[in-house]
Amino acid sequence: MNGKVCHICGGDNDCGNVAGKPHGTCWCDREFFPKEIFDKIPSTGSEKTCICQKCIEKLKSSTST
Repeated sequence: MNGKVCHICGGDNDCGNVAGKPHGTCWCDREFFPKEIFDKIPSTGSEKTCICQKCIEKLKSSTST
């Protein structure tokens, strides 16, 4: 798993955990991940993957309308 790459759009996910910041300080530690976001991840055979904040916000805005 490449923790620096969003597995939906291929962009930088700006992960603090990958950058070595203390656990709990990354944006993703405080983010709600809707179940639908995981349906958008291509099957990689791994349950762990990284998703960028832009993709999460895009999904939230498309489902709130």
